Amino acid sequence: MAFLTGSGASLRIGKEDAFGTAAEASTLVDITAESVSVSVEKGDEGSLLASKTPQTRDLLGVTVDGSFSFILRPEGAALMTHAALGGDEKHTENAGEGTHTHEFNLCGPAENLPSLTLLVDRKASVKKYAGVTVSAFTLECAAGDYVKGSVDIKGVKEEAGERSAGASTFTIPAYRCTSAVFKVGDEVFDISSATFKVDNALEDAPRTYGSGLYAGQPQHAQRSVTISFEIPYSGDVDAFRDRYLVSEENVSVRLLFTSSDREKQKYEIYMPHVSISSVDASVGGTGALTASVEGEALSVGSIEPLTIKITDTSSETV
Repeated sequence: MAFLTGSGASLRIGKEDAFGTAAEASTLVDITAESVSVSVEKGDEGSLLASKTPQTRDLLGVTVDGSFSFILRPEGAALMTHAALGGDEKHTENAGEGTHTHEFNLCGPAENLPSLTLLVDRKASVKKYAGVTVSAFTLECAAGDYVKGSVDIKGVKEEAGERSAGASTFTIPAYRCTSAVFKVGDEVFDISSATFKVDNALEDAPRTYGSGLYAGQPQHAQRSVTISFEIPYSGDVDAFRDRYLVSEENVSVRLLFTSSDREKQKYEIYMPHVSISSVDASVGGTGALTASVEGEALSVGSIEPLTIKITDTSSETV
């Protein structure tokens, strides 16, 4: 019996002008795995009339959810970041440098997150998912490795799609952590890994008479932006713990990583007010001691709790 492998599968995304109205999914994502699937709710009338098994299984609701994992690349990074954060893009041309800066913040509490169309090519079939909203966006940044991430999504329905004729390869190298910079306050921390996560805390749309089988647009609740990192244990870690863990003092955190062209391909995460919630520096064996630190970005006054800046050579906006 013939069978298929995952090699050659692809996933593309496109931003929708209106929720649930399918857009052209032309932006290729460098996926490493995907688990986007459709779920259905079926029920019967619950009649007391005797029968050996349930008499019917009527279709009552359809939902789409799942996730996909990827390698973060300059191509497509802006669209995925915008989909996760939701704020309007601030575009600046850097005169004389041949680069452009794309800046993103979290959208307001009363604003909707953008919606995407996903086109998943599983080789045997191509499926299109419209009305997709990002539930969570995570980046895993380990020293000496590529920047890897995952996106959790909620969607509306699954339809048959057509295989895209767009580019199937990338021309710009992926972001990596071989020369990354991690700053806490004004001090550079020589960390071994970091995990950054935006959780949009999506609330499902309520069922109404007019909603039919498919879900409406989910809304974000109060969002959570967290950072965790591991660092070789030293006296500096103890000083950091004494200053920030057992006090109400916040600290700024900045994470910068680049592609091979370090001056023209940058991805920078900045959180000006981070509350440190955990510093763990226990001894687990005879090997090198490491400490793990966790913190959460706070909204202080009118200062943006999170800013992501992408520097590249593209003048296109999302």
